[in-house]
Amino acid sequence: MTSTSSVPDTAAAARAFHAQFADISTCGATGGGGITRLCASAADGEARHRFADAAREAGAEILVDAVGNQFALFRLSGIPGAPLVMMGSHLDSQPKAGRFDGTYGVVAAGCIGASLMRARHAGETFAADFCAVNWTGEEGARFRPSLLGSSTYAGSRRIEEALSSRDDAGITLCEALDAIGFLGTDRPPPLPACYLELHVEQGLVLEKAKAAIGLVTRNWGAAKIDVVFTGEQAHTGPTPMPRRRDALLAAAYLIAEVREIAERWPGRFHSSVGRLLVEPNSPNVVPARVELSVELRTADDRLLTEASLMAEAAIAEAASRAGISSTITGRTLRPIRILPEAVCDLVATCAEEASLRSLRMDTVAGHDAISLLGQCPTGIVFVPSVDGVAHNEAELTRPADLEAGLAVGLRAAWRLCRAGGSPERALLFKRPDEASGAVR
Repeated sequence: MTSTSSVPDTAAAARAFHAQFADISTCGATGGGGITRLCASAADGEARHRFADAAREAGAEILVDAVGNQFALFRLSGIPGAPLVMMGSHLDSQPKAGRFDGTYGVVAAGCIGASLMRARHAGETFAADFCAVNWTGEEGARFRPSLLGSSTYAGSRRIEEALSSRDDAGITLCEALDAIGFLGTDRPPPLPACYLELHVEQGLVLEKAKAAIGLVTRNWGAAKIDVVFTGEQAHTGPTPMPRRRDALLAAAYLIAEVREIAERWPGRFHSSVGRLLVEPNSPNVVPARVELSVELRTADDRLLTEASLMAEAAIAEAASRAGISSTITGRTLRPIRILPEAVCDLVATCAEEASLRSLRMDTVAGHDAISLLGQCPTGIVFVPSVDGVAHNEAELTRPADLEAGLAVGLRAAWRLCRAGGSPERALLFKRPDEASGAVR
């Protein structure tokens, strides 16, 4: 199989990317140079509108499904029921977060779709359509668990369950999406023939290796446990110490033990308690209730199981030491999975074409692509993060690295859409510049 055309103009795609990324970065912008764009907030709604407007202008049809996932469909093939190649990520963020996490993949996907559409208008032929997607609630910062939109689309979570998820103020996802005008009614597109996600690494591997492109071959597993400690409200002054039933004391015991769990396996295990709600949260009152979230991550199934049991035992022990009760209100398990080799091979070929060094690696962070594993060929492509900083206003990926990932993603999407979405068939195409004499 050979190609008779060249990949679209990567320089034009890069110019469009930087303009759109800067525009969307104003939505929820913070004084420290980052963003706070929680899922289904007003800032998220504004970013969604800007993404949709840019995609429509480029010739896409916009669909919004029942949980607010946004799909920008670029009809490239002209064939009813054609296979679909999908790329994307998420526009929601953590509080006081960086601009790049998630947003990079959404904006890049939209610009890739626009570039492919321009190629179609210029006479290129495609055997698949293209879709740029913005998934709802990847972060889990406002509505839990994380990966809400992508897991619902993939069928591992019921729509009703996702919509009934509540934030810390008691607002449901359904109510929040309705308030910003993104409680959709459209039927989502069918599962893609291939899904690819561009993302900043959020770690140090690429930077240390001086590699431009990361090819994710495996995700770390994650166990998340939501806990409530219930004690008794009392005055912090006259109440005798032996009579206190302090829910926050139990939380302190647990937090220390969760850190100790990770210390048992240095470099192989990560743990945290990153969320804590204290009631009544007054300096003169013994806390009556504490809600918190435990998180455990590793690339070893045995360790994940062992550590999860240790964490649950630590919860019970912490409650006993403080003389209060504990309740586990939620458990989420993200298993360790291997990503398809054919997709990695395709992206590696595209990186080589662009004279970019690539590296095969794990992802420690979770991404929407993980939801689609097993549903279709799936890939995650990383670009370097400066100093590995993530979920922080100082998060940074240099413009040249953003453009490198965009160029590789565009080449991969071009091949996939030419090959009907099959990564194996896409690898059979000659490199575009050899086939057409185009300059790389």
